[in-house]
Amino acid sequence: MKRTATLLLLLPLLLSACGAGGAATQAAPTAADTAAATAVASEPTPVAPAANATAQIRAVTTMSVLADMITQVGGERVLAENIIPVGAGPEDYQPAPQDAQKIAEADIVFFNGHGLEAWLNSLFESAGKPGQPRVDVSAGLQAVDVGGEAFKEGNPHFWMSAAYGAKYAEKIRDALSALDPAGKATYDANATSYIQQLSALNAELKQQAATIPDANRKLVTNHDAFPYFAQEYGFTVVGNILGNPESEPAAGDLARLVQDIKAQSVKAIFSESQFSPKLTDTLSQEAGVTVVANLYTDTLDPEADINSYVDLLRYNMKTVVDALT
Repeated sequence: MKRTATLLLLLPLLLSACGAGGAATQAAPTAADTAAATAVASEPTPVAPAANATAQIRAVTTMSVLADMITQVGGERVLAENIIPVGAGPEDYQPAPQDAQKIAEADIVFFNGHGLEAWLNSLFESAGKPGQPRVDVSAGLQAVDVGGEAFKEGNPHFWMSAAYGAKYAEKIRDALSALDPAGKATYDANATSYIQQLSALNAELKQQAATIPDANRKLVTNHDAFPYFAQEYGFTVVGNILGNPESEPAAGDLARLVQDIKAQSVKAIFSESQFSPKLTDTLSQEAGVTVVANLYTDTLDPEADINSYVDLLRYNMKTVVDALT
């Protein structure tokens, strides 16, 4: 995602003119705590890179993170395929011609919902099949209201909390069981095991977050993907570089963010894997804090050994803990 050179040049000038306006701390709704588990979560099976010869259901989804969840629940009965390639984000994704073919050939389609994949409707209209199940895995979850033009249905990044990831697994289990009743016992067993794994992971992540001094538990990231992470694990979101991932940030907003970083003694700025480092580097220089690369939100990354949803959450927490302790 390209950022303009003009904003980079204007930022130092705006800093001298802007007052120290306090950024509102990101509010989040209270979520029921996942039951603490003492066992350490085991490593999940990564998303299959090739067709499963025994698969009976072809599931298409938007993100690689969701494809992994579907694989964990579906097992060998389901072949999960993501539309968005690894390394890209869903907010500004532009569908390719082959994506319509994936939708046309799918037995079932899973998507995150809450407005994250607005472009998906055009694929449904052009290539969807009558009666094709389409599953919004975040339906019914209470979203944080972010205001403005971005995420009009509320913040969609529920999966950044393992507790909400377990809710996704339940939706996937129920949808696959309805489509394939013969596989219900398999889906029930796989989902039960996976949800237990995510519960153990959630407890593990909370223990790791608790090692960070309270004064350091402050997050500044590229875009507003961490309210549920912050809510679940005890952080405060000070601000984000991009108010809307689909458009350029306002230079004045960037200047105010730098002032907030200084005023709240933020220890680090966290870049994200799918965004250009230019703006985070500029903010780092102006605010005098370190940039820590990279957190992962919308995509897995096999080259970084992030092959599963569990890998992603573990990697993010380790990165945050290492930077803030």
